[in-house]
Amino acid sequence: MLYLSHLIPDGDMADLLDRYHLGVESIEFSIGYCLDTWNERVPAYRARLAEMGVERPLSIHGPFLDLNPVSWDKKVAQVTQERFAQAYHAACELGAEKIIYHTCFVPMINLMEGWAERMITFWRDFMEDKGEEISVCLENVFDPEYEPLVEIVQGVDHPAFGLCFDIGHANCFSAYPAKEWLHALYPYIRHFHLHDNHGERDEHLGIGQGDLPWESILRFIEEKIPQVDATIENTSRQACAASFAELERFGDLGAFGRY
Repeated sequence: MLYLSHLIPDGDMADLLDRYHLGVESIEFSIGYCLDTWNERVPAYRARLAEMGVERPLSIHGPFLDLNPVSWDKKVAQVTQERFAQAYHAACELGAEKIIYHTCFVPMINLMEGWAERMITFWRDFMEDKGEEISVCLENVFDPEYEPLVEIVQGVDHPAFGLCFDIGHANCFSAYPAKEWLHALYPYIRHFHLHDNHGERDEHLGIGQGDLPWESILRFIEEKIPQVDATIENTSRQACAASFAELERFGDLGAFGRY
């Protein structure tokens, strides 16, 4: 299934959702001030979804600003747990199928030594009372290496816990090629974030507008994990149009259900 990130106006969302039969990835519950009143925002957002079209598969992007699951400050870790829980509750109320959380790794702030072990502790605690109704997906952002993510998923060892591989982030924030990330992580990937860049900054360009080798990436996905879901994560209708046009060029690959 292919989703569209709600980073563009509702009217543009409605047109694209109808044209391409997409799911929605909501960013409504990714910011702290929205989570302060998440239970009031749920019915309002449900109404917005209805205005954009019929009921669709839904993914929620969880909060990330100023949060740190492995902070040495217990109060910061506690707030992170609380914010993540609020977003999860919103996802439950909206009937979402997935929720995406950043790893929140920040170079020069977080040290790699011991980081994965402490992430395992945090996520084991978080997942302890969670069922399998919603997939919880951990997304790479500034992460420089992929091996710790494998260690985390294996250590948490929960049937609803896996990875959201953001290909664009790997391309611009890691010295390892995005294809190497993909080849190492694919057994643990439950979701993709798709956007492009030129390897220098997080541009969120349309697919094919940067320097990522999309044909080989999509062929690998189709061969190894053909049933996996993905979100187009562009910040303008024009970039979204470029992404859809590029995916249509590879439509014979069958990746992401061919939307």
